[in-house]
Amino acid sequence: MNVRIKELIHPNVVNFSLSLVVAGLLWMKEFILPAESTPLLYLFNTTIIPAYSAWLGLLLNLGIAYFSFKFLEKYTFLQQRTFLPFLFFILLSGSYFHFHYLTNGLIAASLLMMCLWQVFSTYHKNLPLQASYNAGLFLSLGYFFCFDFIFLIPFLFIILNIVNNLNIRLFLATLLGIFTPAILVFGISFWLGQLDNQLNYFMSNIVFNFSGWTSNIALIVIEGIFTIISFIAIIGCSQNRFNSSIVERRNFQVLVWIYAGMLIILWVKMGRISELLPSFLMICGLIFSIFFSTRSSRKNTIFFLVLLIFQIVTLILGLSGTLR
Repeated sequence: MNVRIKELIHPNVVNFSLSLVVAGLLWMKEFILPAESTPLLYLFNTTIIPAYSAWLGLLLNLGIAYFSFKFLEKYTFLQQRTFLPFLFFILLSGSYFHFHYLTNGLIAASLLMMCLWQVFSTYHKNLPLQASYNAGLFLSLGYFFCFDFIFLIPFLFIILNIVNNLNIRLFLATLLGIFTPAILVFGISFWLGQLDNQLNYFMSNIVFNFSGWTSNIALIVIEGIFTIISFIAIIGCSQNRFNSSIVERRNFQVLVWIYAGMLIILWVKMGRISELLPSFLMICGLIFSIFFSTRSSRKNTIFFLVLLIFQIVTLILGLSGTLR
């Protein structure tokens, strides 16, 4: 017997309201007892008052969740509308208390969403130089909030080639977009006499850190569970792609490539991955939504739900603190 969970969750006012209530409950502690300090925003080299940071963090989480919903709807990932992308991101990101505040990771996730939006806008265009430039620009801007974005650059060219066959002009336009923020920031740093700080930041982050593999077993367990959940979703989606249109299969392939790039970074750089986590959760939320909106066996769906609930409960109970 097939299970179609998407039929239970349609994008309507009631579900939006319920999701906002869930978000309010997850953020309640930060509004009542805000932290003494908030994360340093790298590019601006400043912090925000905790009470304001919590509100900004909530608004940015809601914004990313909403645009995740619009993203799947606009670019033909699903045959019918579903509210799941909004709900999944709120649950996954909201269960990790560190991201209840405005952090570099949340800003980077919003920039990645803008990058993907530009990538998909190149479809069926003869020479989308502006969109390719913008995609490189947004990914490069994300580097200044989450250094690990620099390792996603090869995957950007891969997904651009999937959506719109990459030629030399598109390649150069994307490359120019990637280098533009770096040239501006490093140029301003040189003019202000702070170039050494930027270079030290670059060198300190490009070195892989394997400390988490020996000192943080809980982190390995959480990442392992999430990897299993994600693989189940991807396999389930792939099995149901045969009945999908060419556009749906191509779009899903793009998400899998981005997911693969992030997963490699998360495992290789175990112990220094916090700022990449919101972007990873955003992509996983999109994949989970596609999984639940396609036909899957009752056994696989129930197994997936159990693992997903376990992951959320694990994070809410406090093990998420091990990811910092």
